[in-house]
Amino acid sequence: MITVYPARRIHTMDPSLPEASAVAVQGDRIVEVGSLESLRPWLDVHDHVVDDRFADAVLLPGLIDPHVHPPLMAILLATDWITPESWNLPGGVVEATVGHEAYRDRLAGLEAVHPSGQPFVTYGWHQQYHGSISRSDLDAISTTRPLVVWARCFHELWCNGAALEWLDAAEGAAWDPHIDLEAGRLWESGLVWGLNTLRKDLFADGRYEVLMEDVATLVHRGGVTTIADAGFGGMALPDRELEVLAQVHEGDHIPFRQYLIPQVPIFKREYGSDMFNRIEALAERSSERIRFLDAGKFFADGAFMGQIMQLREPGFIDGHQGTWMVDPDRIAHHMRPFWNAGKQVNVHVTGDLGVDAVLDAIAELQEEKPRFDHRTVLHHFGISTQAQSRRAAALGCAVQVNGYYLRYFGDQFVAEGVGAERASLMTRVGSARRNGMSVALHSDLPMGPLQPILGASILATRVSGSGAVLGPEECLSPYDALAAVTIEAAWQLRLDHEVGSLASGKLADLTALEEDPFERDPSTWPDIDIRATMLAGRVYPLTG
Repeated sequence: MITVYPARRIHTMDPSLPEASAVAVQGDRIVEVGSLESLRPWLDVHDHVVDDRFADAVLLPGLIDPHVHPPLMAILLATDWITPESWNLPGGVVEATVGHEAYRDRLAGLEAVHPSGQPFVTYGWHQQYHGSISRSDLDAISTTRPLVVWARCFHELWCNGAALEWLDAAEGAAWDPHIDLEAGRLWESGLVWGLNTLRKDLFADGRYEVLMEDVATLVHRGGVTTIADAGFGGMALPDRELEVLAQVHEGDHIPFRQYLIPQVPIFKREYGSDMFNRIEALAERSSERIRFLDAGKFFADGAFMGQIMQLREPGFIDGHQGTWMVDPDRIAHHMRPFWNAGKQVNVHVTGDLGVDAVLDAIAELQEEKPRFDHRTVLHHFGISTQAQSRRAAALGCAVQVNGYYLRYFGDQFVAEGVGAERASLMTRVGSARRNGMSVALHSDLPMGPLQPILGASILATRVSGSGAVLGPEECLSPYDALAAVTIEAAWQLRLDHEVGSLASGKLADLTALEEDPFERDPSTWPDIDIRATMLAGRVYPLTG
């Protein structure tokens, strides 16, 4: 049986046939896109029905978020949120908290009503919005209850004395330079140490599974049909993560497909010399909803939001130094087994000094073993130069950015971070397109909300939180902005033969909108309601 879905307009995101008015679906695949008239050869031969539920809607390919962290979002949903921007979470709306005093009042108020005897963990602190914080500040609230302030950038924790004891921070500080007991700070590898305890507490009593259900709600709410966890294994042991995914994110009730990209440092730490074989064997555990990409995730420098990325001269305005997540001279060494095996390389890199190190590593590997169509993806690409954009293109790289950096942190980076020039040119996506690179957009959930239409709007307008347009020459065209959450995201995941556009033979994944984004100013795209999604031919309405 063929089901035909007429629509007010269909944007296929396939330049060869950019618009249509009907799509025919058989099973989980698209038979053909076109019009009721052009579909007639199929309909004259095959049994069919016409489903008019989208007759007044606008259809896009199913939206894709190629870099999310479901387990990370789940663990943060187990904390109390105090964030500089508002969030619409499954448990309710979190209103924005801005200002030093407002943050301290909110922190003290939430701690005061937290159950007695239990550690208190809060997420969302950001120095530029909330002022500085330290161990002594948190000790002033309590010296007995463990208090942990989880930074908005995710990559650092601030603790009182009781929390340092709870996290066994003194033991970690004996070997980890990223644990500062006097300041009460654990960052990057220090955060990983702290997670050993936080994970056990926040995911206790079945909360992991429940919170992963909330993450599924966020995926569907964003109109997304494909996600990729760009760091699988980073929150719990890989076997535990797979166990929970199979329990919660598998089955016909789940309206999205997810692809897992192993976080190589975690696998190396857990499995040592057997790391590569462990990753190779993951493909055998793929299922209908949960699949593995032939890829690996690597790291260069520190977090963008927390301003701990590595910058070239003149560096940060206040002179502080960023952090390397790995020795820059060892990046090529870590990538080499994956590169030589023909696997895709994905690299977290945020500052321009980090970009230099990554591009040097890729050039080294290309010289040793030339590869075509390797689709190495530079994730985040926060601060970069024009020369780096051209070099990355010449090396065959793609860029994948977080548009929310510019919206939520652009103004602050102008005033307190790197000055007007570099801050206004963060996420240099216009240059990437002009230089011939693929550009995709991700939320990096929980770093940004899983709302691809909002992210695309930001990349098409580059409007900051204050309303200023930062680097207008770096705007994407409306088409390229929507391609960044459809066909370009699919291409970067090596899935463009299956998803990302609407065409004969592809999976029947689509997103139904109430209005046509190409008929509206991109600044208004976030106001467009999402009616439903379709995954492999099955419709999943959005109920709110």
